[in-house]
Amino acid sequence: MRMREGTLLVFLLLFAACSPQQEQGTPATGSSTLDLTTWSIAAADPATGDVGVAVASCVPELHADGVAALVPGHGVAAVQASWDLTNRNRVFDALREGLSAQEVIDRVADPAADSVLGRRQYGVATIHGGSVQVAGFTGEDILARNSDPENDSWAGIMADPSMGVTSQGNTLVGPPVVSDPLAAFQRHDPAGRNTLPDRLMRALEAGAIAGGDVRCNDEQVVQTAATAAILVARGGDDPYATADIGMTDQGTPNAPWLAISVVDTLQGANPLVELRQRYDDWRHLNRD
Repeated sequence: MRMREGTLLVFLLLFAACSPQQEQGTPATGSSTLDLTTWSIAAADPATGDVGVAVASCVPELHADGVAALVPGHGVAAVQASWDLTNRNRVFDALREGLSAQEVIDRVADPAADSVLGRRQYGVATIHGGSVQVAGFTGEDILARNSDPENDSWAGIMADPSMGVTSQGNTLVGPPVVSDPLAAFQRHDPAGRNTLPDRLMRALEAGAIAGGDVRCNDEQVVQTAATAAILVARGGDDPYATADIGMTDQGTPNAPWLAISVVDTLQGANPLVELRQRYDDWRHLNRD
């Protein structure tokens, strides 16, 4: 599936039925594949070269940072649904080679090279010649669930190529968990909070307000997510991706410019609340 420049395209994809494996938090050990990432926003700023991903999911006590592939000055990707280090790193390598968004998708969406391609989902944004390209993909196995009348969740991708942003998710309460983050990212804040990190942060919150991950909500508790993260690298920074599934580099020399990751238990606190508090603290210290 391709999101052509200059046109807002919406892809109604079905949810990837996520049943997470037992993983550790920081660092992960012995993990290879994970069904993760309920909703995410990936964006690239052609003016600064900054790239970033914000992500939330109802996978408790497990950092979601690994879904992001950041190559400052060139591109960014969110790798989700059923994912592993192999396919995440193939995307990361393609971005570092300088491929366009669609070229990245063409490479990683090759069924001959990926035996579980039907369960993958990607959102990619790249910078070329001062403009941004976006592209997305969802596998046939996910799409096949679209006609299942027993499904109680939604998945989809929406993008705005003119702003270099793609919003995607699965196991969602409904389409607003993808459309509202996109609208929040696009919105100009008259108070001046319009940097790439600002837009990513408010976009992620918009997904939570819309209901987030259906798995985190029941009649007693509307938690929307159990893990949330925001990662941004500046235009001149080194490429970044975590070394393993389920880990975070926040607070270490390996972390990108902005790296905040929060996890909680099921039916616990919404990690977006703490993420916002920590983001505001970070922003205060990193004001221009």
